[in-house]
Amino acid sequence: MAIDVEVQRLQLGDVILVDIADKHVEAKIVRAVERTETSIRATMRSEGHEDFILEWPLDELVTLVRGP
Repeated sequence: MAIDVEVQRLQLGDVILVDIADKHVEAKIVRAVERTETSIRATMRSEGHEDFILEWPLDELVTLVRGP
């Protein structure tokens, strides 16, 4: 089951849908989420890809596939 959540709710271990090379893939948050006054930053891991960092503004929604 997948649900849209505000990025402020993301935490270590969450799995979300992201776009990599024009494909929707599942990526897991593998380090503590960094929070600032204006954005959220997370280090992600997806099978077959190197770790990468994504950053979203606070009002963004993401699709959560699994929680921690």
